[in-house]
Amino acid sequence: MSVRPKRVRPFVSRPRCIYTGKLLDSADEKLKPSHEHIVPLALGGSNQFTTDDVSECANHRAGNEIDDEVANSLPFLMLRHRYKLSGHRKKVPNLKLRGEFIDINAPARLEVTDSGDLVFEFEDEQKTSGQIVTLASTEERIRFLLRGRLAQANKRRLSLITEFGEIKDEEDIEIALMLADRHEGREFKAKVTIDTTGFHAARAHLLVKIALGLGHRVLGPEWTFGPGGMMLRSHLFPGKKDLNFGRLKGTINADLPDVIPQLFGITEDRHVMAILPMKRTVALIALFGGQIGTAVIDLGIDSRRLLNSALRNKEPLDCAFSIPLNVKGSRPLQTRSIQEIANVGDLNNLLPESRAAAEMQLRDR
Repeated sequence: MSVRPKRVRPFVSRPRCIYTGKLLDSADEKLKPSHEHIVPLALGGSNQFTTDDVSECANHRAGNEIDDEVANSLPFLMLRHRYKLSGHRKKVPNLKLRGEFIDINAPARLEVTDSGDLVFEFEDEQKTSGQIVTLASTEERIRFLLRGRLAQANKRRLSLITEFGEIKDEEDIEIALMLADRHEGREFKAKVTIDTTGFHAARAHLLVKIALGLGHRVLGPEWTFGPGGMMLRSHLFPGKKDLNFGRLKGTINADLPDVIPQLFGITEDRHVMAILPMKRTVALIALFGGQIGTAVIDLGIDSRRLLNSALRNKEPLDCAFSIPLNVKGSRPLQTRSIQEIANVGDLNNLLPESRAAAEMQLRDR
């Protein structure tokens, strides 16, 4: 008996960029394949959870417009500090807060380093009137500024004079600091302003990007370049939306049944992503264990045939992935197969019932 080979649509038979749908071309600098982390490294991604099916230009754009936008937002930046997530740049950016010392009425900026050190910088630390420069800042900062002024004076063969005498060297700087008037600010009040609309839009675009990579890895190019994948791709980049595909369905703040966190091991110190095999197949994404929301995104496909086939034929098919955050060095990827989650009870009713609640709002910016 002859077996008819599975028909592969010509559109998906050639390598394409999962973010744009364009053909990949190694000879084209913009369209050549590039290495993309499905979860950005700056947010705790793993070198084992990647795809090469992204063009160079789309990878660059996703990094600038999606990854950086989220990774440098205050809520995610605080989590990056907690877990020491540096990304490609090998350094966790400082947390920066603007405020004032209310007891001495002095506007200042506070930076929290990745090691937890507090660094203050006064906004009006240098005032110039003719040849007189007034310095008002922290002791360490004034020491730094005086060293700079001394270097400039020596270079120009000028003298650096204070009310305590001429400064010629480091010892004179320390004497001037010791004799200077001190007003210690003890009450610093910071002001934090978060554009919640922009933050939620940036987070939604990141989740769409992760869902695309997750679906591509589990369901393959037939899904990626079919209606479901095209739906996600049409809403991927900020400010660009193909309304022909309608709205995405899902939520970025899912209220999950108790069985889901237990099944997939959702805890605060790990990322968890999974494809839930149902008639209404969804991507489950819980970054930082859902500390900033757990997303459930409709992938627009009934994957039961694919997943049941894997079960019947005992084919290895990983459907769930987790990345621990409390580790040093490269973060390993932990996987669970469809066989391991096949005996789970009812996974339905994860999506909101009302249409209004089911729409992921991606505001054009």
